[in-house]
Amino acid sequence: MTPRRLLAIGLLASVALPTQATTLDEAIAAAMTHAPEIAVARADSDTAAARVREAKAGGLPTATLTGTVGIGRLDPQNFFGLGAANVTPRAAQVTIEQPLYAGGRVSAGIAQANAGRDAARAGESATRSQMVATVAQAFGDVLTSRRLVALDKELLAQVQEIERQARLRYKAGESPSTDVAQASARLAEAEASLAQAQGFAVAADARFSNLTGLAPDDLEPLPANPEVPATLDEARDAALRHNPWLAEADAGLRAARAAARGARAERLPTVGAFAEGAMVRDQFFPDYRADSATVGVRARWQLFNAGASARVAGSDSAVHAAEARFEAMRSQVEEQVIGAFQAVQTALLVETASIRQAEAAGQARDSVAHEVRVGLKPQLDLLNAEREATGASAALAKAQVDRIVAAYRLLSLIGR
Repeated sequence: MTPRRLLAIGLLASVALPTQATTLDEAIAAAMTHAPEIAVARADSDTAAARVREAKAGGLPTATLTGTVGIGRLDPQNFFGLGAANVTPRAAQVTIEQPLYAGGRVSAGIAQANAGRDAARAGESATRSQMVATVAQAFGDVLTSRRLVALDKELLAQVQEIERQARLRYKAGESPSTDVAQASARLAEAEASLAQAQGFAVAADARFSNLTGLAPDDLEPLPANPEVPATLDEARDAALRHNPWLAEADAGLRAARAAARGARAERLPTVGAFAEGAMVRDQFFPDYRADSATVGVRARWQLFNAGASARVAGSDSAVHAAEARFEAMRSQVEEQVIGAFQAVQTALLVETASIRQAEAAGQARDSVAHEVRVGLKPQLDLLNAEREATGASAALAKAQVDRIVAAYRLLSLIGR
């Protein structure tokens, strides 16, 4: 390879390719694979699914193999004319059992495990929905913090210039010392505001990186709101059908009822078919040999158990508690949906008003600056106008974040 070609390759390698800005959807997707909360919820769901398989195994056959072996000396005391001898006693038995009737224990256990699996899945869905709203908040906080830092830097530069000009006019005898003091006070205020914005930016960056695993270096502006129900009735109906927290409470109620059925089933007998095969060697006298095979039905009924009634009463109480939790969650979800739906509508109106406020504050600042230059207004008016314009721009940035976070929170309540 020629030196010229090597140089060209080196120059191309040294050119930094432009990186593509991260969108909110990409940040949400990254959080779904990175956030530990999602991993925990997924693991809980997998564990609950394994419990379903475990519960179903209660109705399947079991096979058991037992064996013993030893070394000893057996002395029959000349019984049957047998003398003492060294023996190796050993035995083996294999048993296969198939439950035929368990009084409802197995079906109750399966129902309880299925309800637990449904609750875990609902919990995972709730965690994912919450994570979407959390990432939207973190994404917006990064953008807002960047905007606040830029606004405060701009304000600080403008106040520094105003303060400098106030000092010059004071030295020239054109303005009182009050203007200088006021300008100095606003300068200190601007410096404090910038420091606060920079601290907020550091915290926002850390939160975003912790959630997504991404660097918050280049983020796309916030998109338009995702589609939400058009009316409160639609939102309420969707929440009652799909809200993950309500689904989790419903699964808890079904689990409690299944546990109550299982507690009552403990009072009933169990019946199972079995087949056994065994072999015995050197057990009773030297060279003793015996083989057996048995097929039959085995039943067991515990006629008295002092704790059975207490378990039934406890399981009934657990059902009543689960019913109360379900009703409480239903009321809570309806209340939250009403608040979240209204928050979406309010956030849209606030954003629209904030846009108008920011535009008007900017125009007022420019007009005041012109009037101050021609001597129609004092420097304090310009300081106030600068602060109001900066505050209006900051309020607009926050309103945009509130708008999209409110939408995602509503979607989390309706299970989308």
